[in-house]
Amino acid sequence: MSLKPFAVFAVLATLPAWLLAGNPKLDNSTADTDGPHVFYRGKNVVVKTIERIDTANVVRVNTYNKREGLSLTCTVPSTGDQFSFSLKNKLRNERDNYDLPERMLVVSDIEGNFEAFKRILAGASVIDKNFQWNFGEGHLVLVGDFFDRGLNVTECLWLIYKLESEADAAGGKVHFILGNHEIMNMSGEYSYVRKKYIENAALIGEDYSRWFDNHSELGRWLRTKNAIEKIGDYVFCHGGISPMLADSGLSLTHVNELTRENVGKYYEDINNPQARAVFDVHEGIFWYRAASKNQLTEKEVEKILKYAGAKRMIVGHTLVPEVTALYGGRVVCIDLYHDENLRQGIVKTLYIENGFLYSLNDKGEKTTTLSVAPTK
Repeated sequence: MSLKPFAVFAVLATLPAWLLAGNPKLDNSTADTDGPHVFYRGKNVVVKTIERIDTANVVRVNTYNKREGLSLTCTVPSTGDQFSFSLKNKLRNERDNYDLPERMLVVSDIEGNFEAFKRILAGASVIDKNFQWNFGEGHLVLVGDFFDRGLNVTECLWLIYKLESEADAAGGKVHFILGNHEIMNMSGEYSYVRKKYIENAALIGEDYSRWFDNHSELGRWLRTKNAIEKIGDYVFCHGGISPMLADSGLSLTHVNELTRENVGKYYEDINNPQARAVFDVHEGIFWYRAASKNQLTEKEVEKILKYAGAKRMIVGHTLVPEVTALYGGRVVCIDLYHDENLRQGIVKTLYIENGFLYSLNDKGEKTTTLSVAPTK
């Protein structure tokens, strides 16, 4: 497979170790159960799935003449978990401004770790044992980076896709906000993609570059997502809002429009200077780290929140050992060590209820490591 390098990543060798943290030291993964992968070929919908029969991987290909009402099943190879879902009748660009619900579960940087994701959702009663939406009018906010490093990316994406429809029907909401790894996978940068997916791509006869393009269901769906959203007086994004972006004069809606207009492009092919600011590897919304590293002044934090019209900013992207509130609770960091926490037998994330912020584990227990009162 020929890959054109994403220009920004030419500097990878010079970046500090923390930027590369979490990459598997040794990738022994190989082709395995995966899918469904849904592609549009002319007027047909082509669905390709890899199944394991005895010790062999078998590719199933089904072709349909319409998507409406098409029901598919996703199986998690490591656990045997299974859930079914229907393709959406229509994909629409997401709004980026919402009223504050009574409760929100906020999760970031799952990176293909389906087991950790499942436990977090079940612990907060977002899903029941059958992977059905169980959160009523609550909101599930996903702050990017569900791609790469792990071996169940496809399954995580389809579960989110499925829960979106069920949440809408219940009066709730799933917010999937794009992170730098979503951007990378749609832009031809596959440095963190596991060998499993490259081998699977060859097995199903669909180059990995096609898996998330405009001719795939997941690719089209991802292109409806935002880079930044405001819910009540909280603003959510993956990396963070930099002072540079706050000074840009771009509205949150304009940031999202520029993201959708340019996602999938190599960075050097983005000509609009405002769009380049959004995608910038240091100061852009997907990559910024200074807020999470506690490197901003109080004045800079005030400027950022004023720009967003918010009282708190919730971010992922930069690893922290616990859900961490900085700057008097005005910036909250939620990129946790999910793999290691799972090995230790407990996973956790941010839970917001009636405006109070907590750390919630997969046993449904609110911990005292974070308890931030509502803003006034």
